[in-house]
Amino acid sequence: MSGPEQHAAPPVAGVNVVGQFTSESGIGEAARAVVAALDAASVPVLPTLPLEASPSRQGVPFETVPLARATFPVTLSCLTAYETPPFVAAAPPSFLRGRRLVGLWWWEVEELPDFMATAFSDVDAVWAGTQHVHDALARSAGDTPVELVRYAVRTPRPTPGTTRASLGLPADGTLFLTVFGFYSSVARKNPDGAIEAFLRAFPTAEPGGPQLVLKTIDEDAHPTELAALRALADPHPHVHLLTGYRDREAMDDLLAAADVVVSLHRAEGFGYTPAEAMAIGRPAIATNYSGNLDYMDAASAVLVDAALVPIGDHGGPYPPGARWADPDLDDAARAMRLLAGDPALRERLGAAGRAQLAERFSAAASGASMVTALRRLPPATGGPGPIALWRARRLAAGLRASR
Repeated sequence: MSGPEQHAAPPVAGVNVVGQFTSESGIGEAARAVVAALDAASVPVLPTLPLEASPSRQGVPFETVPLARATFPVTLSCLTAYETPPFVAAAPPSFLRGRRLVGLWWWEVEELPDFMATAFSDVDAVWAGTQHVHDALARSAGDTPVELVRYAVRTPRPTPGTTRASLGLPADGTLFLTVFGFYSSVARKNPDGAIEAFLRAFPTAEPGGPQLVLKTIDEDAHPTELAALRALADPHPHVHLLTGYRDREAMDDLLAAADVVVSLHRAEGFGYTPAEAMAIGRPAIATNYSGNLDYMDAASAVLVDAALVPIGDHGGPYPPGARWADPDLDDAARAMRLLAGDPALRERLGAAGRAQLAERFSAAASGASMVTALRRLPPATGGPGPIALWRARRLAAGLRASR
């Protein structure tokens, strides 16, 4: 086909998307990815913020409309299952009357608590972003359909000429990077495991030797957990804890400066940091479990052996009797030694990961999967009249032009 790219008519007049668009978190990135995918599929979108912001830092600029102006007949809600019933109860009746509501939910472990499962009665369908999340949600969905859709992964845009020194990082040595937010559950993200595996691989700091960098966010609200992490990191000069806010551009530069990204998680819904790192050719070492396996395999990452174990009492908000992964830290240490000593392998894994992300997790691929899911929704019986619909589409077009 020559000339401008053409799209089939969208399956709905337009969609409202409710999400934490300004949040510096995986939930925020997922909401922004939904809008990018729908833009790629030429579906008109009116993004709107929920009634309450998440506790994560709200530093990402993103233009939204007030809830009252989100008037399309279908609403995609990027809120969690836990947040959905309060949102439905507090939203103006006109926002949902006769319209379709789809929950775009994430959940990291294989069992959904009963108090969250009640949210299925508030939605017409649920979309899950990975097979792991789909299977977890489907177990509790009853008659509510659960669709597997693909999420787009943003490709970072590092600043040309940025050096490690300018980022405050060690100039020499293979640099391993772990990124996590304290609100995302430190127990689940398992930075302690990343430190322990690194120290098993490289017990002492050597000139020009490997370095481990842990980048955190929202640590101010978690002083006890931060102190515990500092106690693990501070005695070792080749383990570096970076705290404080960095904007998207600075985080892109940090990803680009790393040689390897490490995620020894116990469970992930998706895992945006390793995915974005892979999108620019950085290889990953990651736990061989959960949502990251939708975009990682043995050809594009080093997957760490893990056993499934009960979560226990210190893994809130997850059910103590459910299971998550216990990554094998000796296997992780072996992976670190392997990649530190083999730049050619790092290059091969990075190229494979970059190709896989570009092919399967582009905005176009994501948009196509969401259009397919939209076509399966029952038609809405309410929505704006012709003049209001024209206004909504015009507003959506203006917002898209600004993105």
